[in-house]
Amino acid sequence: MRNRFMLLTAVSLLSLEGAATAQSNRGGSTSASPTADAASPVPAEAASTDIVPATGSTPTSVAPQATTDEIVVTGYRQSLRTAIAGKRNADRVQEVLSAEDIGKLPEASIAESLARLPGLTTNRDRGNGTQIGIRGLGPNLVSTLLNGREIVSAEGSRNVRYEQYPAELINGASVFKSPTAAQVEGAIAGQIDLRTIRPLDVSGTKIVLNARAIYSDLAGDVQDSKPWGYIASASYIGQFLDNTLGIAVGYSGRRQSVATVRTNVFRYTNSFADLNGDGQTNDQIPYGFEALSRGGDDIRHGALAALQWRPSSVFEVNGDFFYSRVKFDETQRGVRVENLPFGNTLTNATVQNGYVTGITATNANQPYGQVVRGVNELFFFKDDLYAGGLNAKWSPEGWEIVGDVGYSKTHREQQFLTLRTEPFGIAPTTSFQTRPGKVPTIGVNVDLTDPTLNRIADFQIPTNGGGAPLINDELWSGSFDARREIGQGPLAALRFGGRYTDRSKDYTQRTQFGFVDPAARAPVPANLLNTPYSFSGAFAGLPSVQSIDILAAVNQLFGQINPTTSEFDRQASWKVGEKTYAGYAQVDLDGNIFGMPFTGNLGLRVIRTETLSQGTQVNQVQQPNGAIVTTATPLSVANEFTDWLPNLNLTFKATDKLQFRLGASQAVSRPPLDDLSAGVSIFTSGPPSGQGGNPLLEPFRAKQLDATVEWYFDRDSALTVSGFYKKLGTYIVPQLTTIFAPNPAGGPDLEGTFRQPVNGQGGEIKGVEVLFQKAFTFLPGVLNGFGVYLNYSYTDSNITVDENDNAIGTIQLPGLSKHVGNATLYYSKAGFEARVAYRYRSSYATELGDTDRILYTAPEGVMDFQTSYDFGKDSKLAGLKLLFQANNLTDEPFETYYGDRSLQGRYEKFGRRFLIGAGFEF
Repeated sequence: MRNRFMLLTAVSLLSLEGAATAQSNRGGSTSASPTADAASPVPAEAASTDIVPATGSTPTSVAPQATTDEIVVTGYRQSLRTAIAGKRNADRVQEVLSAEDIGKLPEASIAESLARLPGLTTNRDRGNGTQIGIRGLGPNLVSTLLNGREIVSAEGSRNVRYEQYPAELINGASVFKSPTAAQVEGAIAGQIDLRTIRPLDVSGTKIVLNARAIYSDLAGDVQDSKPWGYIASASYIGQFLDNTLGIAVGYSGRRQSVATVRTNVFRYTNSFADLNGDGQTNDQIPYGFEALSRGGDDIRHGALAALQWRPSSVFEVNGDFFYSRVKFDETQRGVRVENLPFGNTLTNATVQNGYVTGITATNANQPYGQVVRGVNELFFFKDDLYAGGLNAKWSPEGWEIVGDVGYSKTHREQQFLTLRTEPFGIAPTTSFQTRPGKVPTIGVNVDLTDPTLNRIADFQIPTNGGGAPLINDELWSGSFDARREIGQGPLAALRFGGRYTDRSKDYTQRTQFGFVDPAARAPVPANLLNTPYSFSGAFAGLPSVQSIDILAAVNQLFGQINPTTSEFDRQASWKVGEKTYAGYAQVDLDGNIFGMPFTGNLGLRVIRTETLSQGTQVNQVQQPNGAIVTTATPLSVANEFTDWLPNLNLTFKATDKLQFRLGASQAVSRPPLDDLSAGVSIFTSGPPSGQGGNPLLEPFRAKQLDATVEWYFDRDSALTVSGFYKKLGTYIVPQLTTIFAPNPAGGPDLEGTFRQPVNGQGGEIKGVEVLFQKAFTFLPGVLNGFGVYLNYSYTDSNITVDENDNAIGTIQLPGLSKHVGNATLYYSKAGFEARVAYRYRSSYATELGDTDRILYTAPEGVMDFQTSYDFGKDSKLAGLKLLFQANNLTDEPFETYYGDRSLQGRYEKFGRRFLIGAGFEF
C-alpha cells in the first residue's frame, strides 16, 4: 500500500442517508414519522423539531407540507434535529444520539460519540474511548441496554466496554438521566440504551457498502505494530409482503493498530532516609519506574440480524440478534526498574514537598537492592458476545400489551505473559527525572540490548498483571408491560408490568511461572532475537532494549505455555448468581395546571434481588515449628434485598417553544459482580494480611432531583439548562481493617490488615448542564451551512474515598471531573460536510492496575476533524459518498499524577489516527 489507499468493501447501517433524510422548510415543520416508543431514539425521518410534545411516551408525527421554499437537510445537521426531537418529546430527562451522528462518520468508538453529550465522559484506553461515566459517576453506576434489554459484560464487574458494539451496526442511542417506573432499574448515574435498526422504519430496500482505510501515525515508530488497517461493513434492509415483513442484516469488520508508548513512575513509599539534606528522614520515593512500547492488532467483527413483522396495525413482532468478537493481540517491550527504595546508594535526589521526582540509584546490596529488567510481554484478550431477543406488541383499542424475552452471553479468554531479562554479573546504576507534561528522562548505565549481558531470568503469567482469567457471563430476561389509555382529566394512561432476570457470572483465575537459576543463565540465543527496539519521537533518548521472540523463547527455555488454577488462584476465582424480580405501576399524565399544559408520569417500581456467591477461602498459616500449611475451603454465601423506587417526571409547556421539566426519584445500582466474590485469602507466614470480596454488599442507593429549562427557538436550535442533585445513602469503597494472628515465635499476636469492599459513607452530588446548538440559517448564501453544537457540565460532590495505601489520605469521588465541555463547529450544505469537534475533561481521580494505588488523571482535551461529500441524486455518481476523518489531531497525551501535579505517574502517547474511504448506497 505504498503511496496509495486500498479501499476494502464495507457497509454501515448508520450511513443510510436515504433512511435518515427529512424534508424541511423555513416556514414550518415538514417531517413525518411512524409511531415510536420513547425508550428509543426518534427515527431520523421524524427529525423536525417543530413537533408538539406528545402525551406520555409516544412522539407525535407531523404530516409533510408542500412548499415552494423547500430544502433538504441531511447528515450531521439532520442528526442534531433528530436529537432535538428526541430530547424535546421525551417523558423524562434524556439525551439522544441519532444514527447519523454515530454512523455517518463513525468515531473510533461509540463511547467517544456518547461523550459529546452533556454530562457524559469517557476514558481513553489505547487511544479509544471504552467506558462511560455520567454526571460525575463512574461506569459502575451506569447501566447499558441493547434494544431495551440489560446485557452482559466481559469485564469482571458489570461495566460495558463500548468497542464491543460496532458503530456501523447501531442505529441510535438514548441516555436516560432521570428514571421512570417502567424503566429497567440499575442506574444511578444514568442509563444508555443502544438501538439496532428496525427494518420497517426504513423507507424502501437499501444495500449500503462502506470502505475505510485507517492509518496510525505512531504505529510506524512501534516495532510490533502495522500502520495501516481498515473498516469494512455491509448491510441489507428489505421489506416484503406489502411492507408487513422487514428484514435487516449487517456485518462490520475492523482491524486497526494498537500503538502506544508510555512511561510509568510506580507508587510512592517511605524511604526512611533524608535524601535532600533537610533533616527529615521520611522522604517518599517511588518503588520504581518503567518505559514501555506497546504494539499489536485491535480486531473486531460484528454481525446483526433483525426481523420485523407487522401484519396489522394492532400487532407487531420484532426479533433481533447481535454478535460481536473483539480481539486484542499486543506485544510490549521496554525496561522496568523495581525495588528502588531499599538496598541502594541514592544520590542526586530532586525532592518536592517530601516526594522524590528524580534520583540516581546504584545497587549496593545485591540481591536485595534495585532490579533492572528488560521486559518482553504478550497480552491478549478475546471476547465473544451473543445477544438477542423476541418482542411482541399487541395494541387492541385503548391498550398496548408488550411481551419480551432476551438472552445474552459473553466469554472472555485473556492472558498477560511477561518474559524478563536481568543484567548478568553487574549492578547497574539508574536514574530518572520526571517532567510534568513531558516525557521523563530515564537512564541506565549498561547496554540493555546486549544479549550476552542481559540474560533471560524468568517468565510469568502473574495475577498482579491480570493473569490468564476465563470469564463467562450469561443473562436471561423476560418482561411483560401493559398500557391502558384513560384520557380522563390529567390521567392519560395507566401502565403496569413485571420483569424477571437470571444472571450467572464466573471468573476463573489461572497463572504460570518459570525461573532460571542465576548460575544457569546464559546469553540469549541469536535465533530468539529480533532487531533491538529503540524509542523515537517524543520518547527518543529512553534506553534501547532487547526485542525477543517471546513465544519461541518460552517454549525453548521453559516448555509449553499452560496456565492453571493454583491453590492461591482459587481465592481470586468466583461465581455469582443473581436473580431479580421487578414489578411496577405507572400513571401517565396529560393535563393543565393554572392554564399551563403539562405531561408526565408518576410511578413505583419494586425490585427484589437474590444473590448466591461462591468462592474459596485460602489460609496460609505458619506453624510454631516454622512449617507453612495452606488450606483451601469452599464458601457459599447468599444475600437478598428489596428496593422500593418511587419516581415522578413532569414537563410543563409554557409556550410552543419553552418548556420546563421536574423529576424526583429513588434509584439503585447493584454492586459490581467481582466485589460480590466470596473468595478470601489470609496469610500469617509473616505479618498477617488478607483480602477478599464481600458477598453481603448492599447496592448503591440514591435519592435524586432534576430540573431543566428547555428553549427550542427554531428547528435547528435549542438552549437547555439542567440542574441535578443526588443524595447517595452509601458508596462502595475498599476498606482496610486490622487483623491479628498468633506469633509462631511466641509473644504478642502479630498485627496485620485485611482489605475488602464495604458499603461506605455516601454523600451528595450536584451539578448543572448547559446545551446550546444553532444552525446559522440567518447567514447569507453559502455561509448558512455553518452551525455550532456546544455543551458544558459542572459537577461537585462531597463524597470522598480514603486512599489507604499511601499518604494522600482522602480523595475526591473517583471518576468525577468538575468541568466537562464539548464544542463542535460544523458546515453542512449541498452534500458537503465538515466539522471540527473538541472535548475537554478536567482532572479526576482514577485507579490504574499498574500502580496499585489511586492516581489522578490530568486534564485533557481531544480534537477531531471529519469531512465528507455525498454526490447528489442528479449526479452520475449518485449514491457515492467520500469521507475523511482525523482523530486526536493534537496528539493529546494521557497523563496521571499522585495527588500533586508535580508527581507524575503515567505519561502516554497514542498518536493520531486517520480514516479515508468511500461508501455506496444502492
